[in-house]
Amino acid sequence: MTTPAPILSPWKTGRMDFTMKVAGIDHATRTLSVLISPDPRRYDKVVHDGKEWCRDKYLQTLVSLDDMCQAMHALPVYELTPTIGSAARYAIERKLALDQELATGKYTPPQQRAKPHQQVESDSSGRSISFMSVDICGGTALRKKDPGSFERAHALFMRELGTLVGQFHGTILSSTGDGFIACVDHPAFTSLCDATVDLGLSLLTVLQKSLNPALQRADIQPLNIRVGADYGEMSIRKIEVPTTGFSKPEVASDALNRAVKIQESCDPNQFRIGRDLYELVHVQWLQRATEVAFPGETVGITEYQIYLMR
Repeated sequence: MTTPAPILSPWKTGRMDFTMKVAGIDHATRTLSVLISPDPRRYDKVVHDGKEWCRDKYLQTLVSLDDMCQAMHALPVYELTPTIGSAARYAIERKLALDQELATGKYTPPQQRAKPHQQVESDSSGRSISFMSVDICGGTALRKKDPGSFERAHALFMRELGTLVGQFHGTILSSTGDGFIACVDHPAFTSLCDATVDLGLSLLTVLQKSLNPALQRADIQPLNIRVGADYGEMSIRKIEVPTTGFSKPEVASDALNRAVKIQESCDPNQFRIGRDLYELVHVQWLQRATEVAFPGETVGITEYQIYLMR
């Protein structure tokens, strides 16, 4: 006898994916009516205990249509659209600009306007956001081999990939020597999770199709990076050393720590995400995810699952 999938609690933070079809538009009241149904890429229908359920093919859980409808009642709708339409086209535009800069020294900013940098602020009610750790592979060896060329490449890496973070409405929390920590913070957790995965894949696209070809053309060693991301609760703590007067606010989060560990597990030019982020992304991203081995004890969670994104 096959054991049925566990039933998803209607009170658990989760994601539902639907297909939508416009049923009608009332121009007088400016009202749009749509017909929605569970996305067949994600769900199939099963009968359990005489009741019809939607089975999530990826999370292996059961959820009823009644619970889906209840969860959607009075749910606000947000938009979080990247300022670039295509990472591949954006990479071509930036390669041309980088080729010109490396030849003439003149910087040309992207046409698309990235989100201005801002500090992550504290919230007394607590909230969850996504974190991303990006690091250059073998940065120490590259710097030792040719310090001048590496510093030039590193400056372009930070500027171009840091700008891309802003194109996806993210912000850089801190630099990490040969990389950086970024986050995406937004009221719609599903939208910010989707933006995080899209950003991670776009970072690799811009690196491989824009920055590295431009570096190679200028006879500078190209770069390889590792990218890790996860989602979870955050808080702001204040680090103080009274005797010296040092004081600094700092983001604290298990999800941030996991993102760093996940990044460290990657092979060069890989992007991996944690299970907490995986559970909240759209089915289009789930279709591009493959589970890979990971020592969960390194993040304090036995058998914690991570996924390679392609």
